[in-house]
Amino acid sequence: MVIGAGLAGLAAASALVERGFSVQVLERKSIPGGRASSYDAQDTGETVDNCQHILMRCCTNLWQFYGRAGVQDRIRWIDRLTFLEPNGRRSVLGGSRLPAPFHLMPSFFQLRFLGPADKWAVANALMSMLRSTGPKPDRPMMEWLRATRQTPRAIERFWRPILVSALNEEPERCSARYAFKIFREGFLSHPHAFEMGVPQVPLRDLYSPCVQHLRDTGAEVRFRSVVRRIRTENDRVTGVELDGETLPADYVVSAVSFDVMANLLPGADADPFFRRFPQIESSPISGVHLWWDREVTDLGHAALLDRQVQWMFNKTQDFARGQGGTYMGLVVSASRDWIRRSRGEILEIAEREIREAFPGTRGAAVVKSAIIKEARATYSVTPGIDELRPTPETPVSNLFLAGDWVQNGWPSTMEAAVRSGYIAAECILSAEQRPERVLVPDLPVTALVGRFPRTSL
Repeated sequence: MVIGAGLAGLAAASALVERGFSVQVLERKSIPGGRASSYDAQDTGETVDNCQHILMRCCTNLWQFYGRAGVQDRIRWIDRLTFLEPNGRRSVLGGSRLPAPFHLMPSFFQLRFLGPADKWAVANALMSMLRSTGPKPDRPMMEWLRATRQTPRAIERFWRPILVSALNEEPERCSARYAFKIFREGFLSHPHAFEMGVPQVPLRDLYSPCVQHLRDTGAEVRFRSVVRRIRTENDRVTGVELDGETLPADYVVSAVSFDVMANLLPGADADPFFRRFPQIESSPISGVHLWWDREVTDLGHAALLDRQVQWMFNKTQDFARGQGGTYMGLVVSASRDWIRRSRGEILEIAEREIREAFPGTRGAAVVKSAIIKEARATYSVTPGIDELRPTPETPVSNLFLAGDWVQNGWPSTMEAAVRSGYIAAECILSAEQRPERVLVPDLPVTALVGRFPRTSL
């Protein structure tokens, strides 16, 4: 039994059903994907994603999961990242023929939004990251950046945009350990790891085939099935209760969020293992969708510097086929200030910043718009978070946890969700005396990176 048809639940179910298990998936919503989903905006009639979701080449388990479901062809890859200054000047970060960790160096030193001192400081810090997995004990990344004498401009135009986008948390709050991981895994260890994959279809059209794949391989997937309680006896799960129905289960994988999980198990607040879940903090993401009456830019994406809006994704090619105009998806990560703002305030800020950054918007009009606020988009990757993140194994012998918030070595990402689902499947296989590796290996570290000596910070 798998509770939840988000990425973690779908990944666990697919791994188990392919290994001969009889699997039921119960999902309270009418669509799969969890926090990576789509809906029809009432005020526009358009299908919009709750927020822009991307992956990187280093997301090996997520990519393999897409391959299982036959949807890899619905991902468009970007190998040159564009940064846009307030005056509209562009800089591009892309690979070269140099081996990792130097593959990005030629384009990095040509970035026009950083000066020579900024680049030297960043380069020195990146080399330090190659020699360590992070400071011990862990601390906020901003403390480490200041200790390594990063310039104000390097912090605001390089470190902050990347960290906030990747970890959904500000450098003043995010774990240096996980910040190191993002840069080591995503930018330094493999020449293609930094490349960014963008779904070419709404997320529900990406994950509906995943559900069909499960059904085709023998799993039962039920939507609008709300689990009210996990029933236990003698520290074992016996089944789950729905409205007016109880389903038996030999094993349960709970692939729901930490706040929901704490309410499913009677007496959980008396167990130290479960009692820590409410201590995990959340961090929000806000998305703004703008439809312009004409083509306003030739850019497919842009990281916006010195702005509240952090990313622009031009979704016209993929989502607005034949409709004319321009459809933009804007992203504001760690958007605590935006959660409290009204729709009018958000649209005013977003449209102003886009008009300032893109000269093609002169004379153009926004004909439709939609705003999405995900107040609990991810857990907050603060120092010491792993003391709160649970293992997939629980005190209940046949109950296992999955979700990006469960310990899997990664911060809150789609890759982390899939990894956690695969790890939960591995736990069940071990319980059945059938140990097997389900996780997919990481991208290989290049020989040059492997020669860097490890030191403690």
